Amino acid sequence: MKCPKCGAEISDYASHCPACGTPIVKIRPKRVCTNCGAEVPDDATVCPGCGRPVKRREHQQPHGANAGGANAGGAAAMHGSGFMARIRQSWVRDKYAWLQAVLPIVLAFLYHINLLQDKMSFNLMNTALIFEGLIFFFGYLDVKEISQRPEMYGGVAFSSRYMYLSYFLPVMSFFERRQLPGMKRNALYPIVHAVLLAIFAILMLFTSDEVMLLEVGGAL
Repeated sequence: MKCPKCGAEISDYASHCPACGTPIVKIRPKRVCTNCGAEVPDDATVCPGCGRPVKRREHQQPHGANAGGANAGGAAAMHGSGFMARIRQSWVRDKYAWLQAVLPIVLAFLYHINLLQDKMSFNLMNTALIFEGLIFFFGYLDVKEISQRPEMYGGVAFSSRYMYLSYFLPVMSFFERRQLPGMKRNALYPIVHAVLLAIFAILMLFTSDEVMLLEVGGAL
């Protein structure tokens, strides 16, 4: 290519003209994953949205002396570092979804256990309020965050039904969330939330029955 100021021949990868020192401004074209629609960095070998390899023609390969080896190593580490690495990567990208999947259940059950023997019906009502309040709060934060992602076009990529489910029934919305543009199709938070919710319901029933039996026994 030629320098726009002095016309000297310069390398395609130069940041300044070696003849006159003029900075060379390069505009990188936006790349979009053909699988999930997420924006992909120019030097990435793996899509940040769905985790699939980015396919390029030979002339589109990332430049640099060790770019290929570094990116290949990063991709290998991403895919081969195990279950906990997947969880950490997912947490960084979808922290509000993970908070909504885990924290309301844990905090509501801790409240339930600590105050269970003190006016059980009142305690159960408060447990439900704590659980739903936290679900709504983290659901709101999650919808607000993903609506600002470039692939969401200002939030028009998801429906009002999805928003309602996010605020009140994340056990259903999480599975729809994975289908939104740029999301990981195999994200684990829906499964984790469904399992925790089932355990939460069983423990609530079990502990409540235990207290009722103790109250009946005490009355007799």
